[in-house]
Amino acid sequence: MRNIDALDETASPKPWGVIATALWGLLTLFISGVVMVATLVLLAGGQLSRSQDLGPLVWFATLVWTMVQVEVLALAARRRGWQAAEYLGWVVPKPRDVAVTLTVIVLFGLASEALEYLLDRQMSAIDTYRSAREAGWLVMLWIAWVIAGPLSEELLFRGFLYRGWAQSRRAVMPAVVVISALWAILHVEYDWFLILEIFLTGLVLGWARWRSGSTMLTFAMHAFVNTWVIVKLHWLT
Repeated sequence: MRNIDALDETASPKPWGVIATALWGLLTLFISGVVMVATLVLLAGGQLSRSQDLGPLVWFATLVWTMVQVEVLALAARRRGWQAAEYLGWVVPKPRDVAVTLTVIVLFGLASEALEYLLDRQMSAIDTYRSAREAGWLVMLWIAWVIAGPLSEELLFRGFLYRGWAQSRRAVMPAVVVISALWAILHVEYDWFLILEIFLTGLVLGWARWRSGSTMLTFAMHAFVNTWVIVKLHWLT
C-alpha cells in the first residue's frame, strides 16, 4: 500500500484531533465570512441591497476571503507545532502522481460532459459569465474561479480537514467521503445534479490527495476543472 503523508510523518507533532479540526474549520469559515461581508459592505459604499449587481464585488471579496482563510489555517497549523505548508499538504507532487491524477480528472470530466449532454442540461452560470464580460470583469472572474476559489477550498478541505480526519489507514476513506459531502453541501446555490457532481469530483480529489499527499496537486486539478467550465461558458456565450 502507498505511503500516506498523514500517517508516515512520525517525526512531526500529532495533528489536531477530529473535534478540534472541525472547530478550527468552522472558525476559519466564520472569520473568513465576516471579513468577506465586511469587504462587500465597504466596496458597496456602506450599504447592500438586493437590486445591486454584487457579482464583481463578490469576486473581489473572494480574494480577501482566500487570504484570510489561508492565514487562519496557517495559524492553526503553527499552533500545533507544524510548518503551515507541511500541515496543509502544500508540497510538490511526484511526476507520476501528476500524470495519473490529471488523466483521471480528464476522463471524469469527459464522462460528466457526456452525461450532461444526454440529459440536455444547460449551464447555470451563463448569465454570470455574460454579465462579467459585459461589465469588463472577466479577469476578476477568472482569478476568483480559477485561483482564489480552488485554493481556499483545497487548503481547507483536502488540506486542513484531511490532515485532522485521516490519521489512520481506516480513517482515510470515511474522511474523504465526509469531506467531499461537506464540500458539496457548501455549494447550496446549485441544483441537486451539480451538487452530486461536485461530491463525485470531491471523491476524485480526495483520492488524489491520498495518493500524492499534495494539495498543490488537488489545487491544480480543481483549477483545471473550473478553467474548463469557463472555457465552455465562453463558447456558449
